Amino acid sequence: MYERFRLNRNRLLMALACGLAMLAFEGRSARAESISITIVANGTTIAVDPLILSGATSQNYGTVDITTLNSQLTAAGSAYQFSALGGDSNWAGAPTGATLNLHGGIFIPVGATGSTSLTITETEDGFISPVGPNGTLGSSSVGLFNSAGPGNSHDANSSFNALTTPTYTVASKSIGTDPESGASSVAVGTVLAPYTLNNFISFSLVVPSGTSTSALSPSDGFSVGANLMATSVIPEPASALMMSIGLPLPLLGLTWLRRRRKAEASAV
Repeated sequence: MYERFRLNRNRLLMALACGLAMLAFEGRSARAESISITIVANGTTIAVDPLILSGATSQNYGTVDITTLNSQLTAAGSAYQFSALGGDSNWAGAPTGATLNLHGGIFIPVGATGSTSLTITETEDGFISPVGPNGTLGSSSVGLFNSAGPGNSHDANSSFNALTTPTYTVASKSIGTDPESGASSVAVGTVLAPYTLNNFISFSLVVPSGTSTSALSPSDGFSVGANLMATSVIPEPASALMMSIGLPLPLLGLTWLRRRRKAEASAV
């Protein structure tokens, strides 16, 4: 009777340790997040999320209905059209860093008129790694300009929760194929999970005018990415739980078992 009780208690201790560890992993993955993109063109807000056709996951924005998006831009009085738009991330992050990226192509068709004020905001919640007592948020952007030249540019920044990197400008320098880039960063205090990453980009392309430029269609193949790095990384919840609960309980059980056997042997 005693042996059966002792065996059942040992099994209970092991089950408790494994169960608590599994709860940590389950809690980490139970809430799936998704990337969200919003455009403001000529003062009109355009929600891009309803225009996703397929392929959306927590790490990929999916395929956007560009035809419908461009129709909405025209209706809003915008001079811009998109050739592509998307995003990706490594949600829910990794010890080496959390990343969120926005990319696409925008252009002004030949002969188009309208507003050249357009911004894009990309956001994703629920990042849990990395975490630590301090870190750095980096933002970098590339503009592959074509038929643009001086006067054509975009401004970009990235944010961690409410903390934003300095805004920087990526400007075209010559007409033709013209790749340009820019970057900025900001120090982050304590990085606690869960947190949100954002990317922001604002375009300033020029509607061509004059006989020598009227046939041009300035374009910007753009990307902007947020990269959060943390130093002195705190273990993820599941790892910490395994270290603080999962490991000591079996060791405690083994120690108790050895002492019990030693006591039984002495009594014989």
